[in-house]
Amino acid sequence: MAAKVVWSSDSAEPCPICRKSAGECLCQKRVPEGVAKIRIEKRRGKTVTVIAELSLERSDVKLLLRDLKKRCATGGTCKGQTLELQGDHVDFVRQWLDKCSIAHRGWN
Repeated sequence: MAAKVVWSSDSAEPCPICRKSAGECLCQKRVPEGVAKIRIEKRRGKTVTVIAELSLERSDVKLLLRDLKKRCATGGTCKGQTLELQGDHVDFVRQWLDKCSIAHRGWN
């Protein structure tokens, strides 16, 4: 029978998946925390909301894009770690990133 840790003086929280310390965990790729940058660009006379430098996994970026497209009722695309939404949706994107606890900067 494997020993189960009941209490530890280690201050770091264990990984919720494998229950190993953060230094020993290999089940998740640790992505450094960054700050997403929001800006508006004009392309052929049309407005595009750009969210750049997201520090999320590729699958999470795609889920975020899907949610934003649905809630803004607009089209959009994902290019690497950058999301592009058709139209000016900066206010909603800022609120949504706050709700998702994603640090962001730009377009005050």
